[in-house]
Amino acid sequence: MKYLKIIIMTVLVAAMGACNSNEIFEREQYKNVVAVLSEGTFNIFAEEHDLAGGDVEGYTDGFIAASVGGVLVTAQPITLSIVEDESLFHAYNMNNFDTESYRYARRLSEDRYVVEQPFISIPESERGGTMRIRMKVNGLSPDSVYLIPFRVHQCSAHELNQQKSTVLYRIYLKNFWASTTSIPSYNHRGLRTEGTGVPVNTMMQKAVHPVAGNAVRIFAGNSTFAANEKSIVQWGIQLTMDANSHVTISPWDTSPFGMQVKQVDGDLDYPNIFKLIDDGFGRVFKTFLLCYEYVDPTNNVTYMMKEELRTEYVKNNRNQ
Repeated sequence: MKYLKIIIMTVLVAAMGACNSNEIFEREQYKNVVAVLSEGTFNIFAEEHDLAGGDVEGYTDGFIAASVGGVLVTAQPITLSIVEDESLFHAYNMNNFDTESYRYARRLSEDRYVVEQPFISIPESERGGTMRIRMKVNGLSPDSVYLIPFRVHQCSAHELNQQKSTVLYRIYLKNFWASTTSIPSYNHRGLRTEGTGVPVNTMMQKAVHPVAGNAVRIFAGNSTFAANEKSIVQWGIQLTMDANSHVTISPWDTSPFGMQVKQVDGDLDYPNIFKLIDDGFGRVFKTFLLCYEYVDPTNNVTYMMKEELRTEYVKNNRNQ
């Protein structure tokens, strides 16, 4: 009889424990928790902005978003009031780069964006909501990281996930030819000539950076891109396309320290144009055919450069 009582008590305790576990599990599953969408340790949310896609005032639209978790949708609307928090921006730079200030991300200037309604609304029975940020991206450098730091100041209902209550909004730039999200490498094939000498064949990969709605930047000649200010000033040239796809070649930096470059028109094979070329096998390539003279900043020698730049054009990708 004694052993029977022990068995019964053990079963009852186990049953009570199971009920309690189920209750906790169900409570956690049904609990609504609100979070701002982001990725990584520093809660980055990134979007591409088309340099050719602004409205009549030059603004493009960006967004930050929040979602509410739980098995059941919320039975009441939720409002997240949003404020800017400079400490998030400074923490990002210090934790990533410490005293290497030349590598710091840049705080997007306040005259470049507008937040008309600084809150995120999640309607009743909905899972998410957004806050619009209108910004002017033309003129931003393709070599810099631009951030806007936001924090949830107050959540009107339910629990706020404190680990996901902040966000650093990051801006990527793009146009039809290139994107800073993933800098495209165009296949370069060229003929490089010193004075009246024999042309030398060149072949390499060239980085192409978007700098305006109708312009990109490359390095002159057969120089490989280097992500430092001195190299960019010395070697950078800008390609600007008009409505007829004619290319105008100019120095990226117009100071005395910038690349000395002179466009050469009239070459039948390299007529300074951009076009889409079908290779006849179902693939289309974005293609530049360029001709120019430039002065190598390392030895002051003038070279004639005739080059083809091409990369496959995949429709419906981010650079379309």
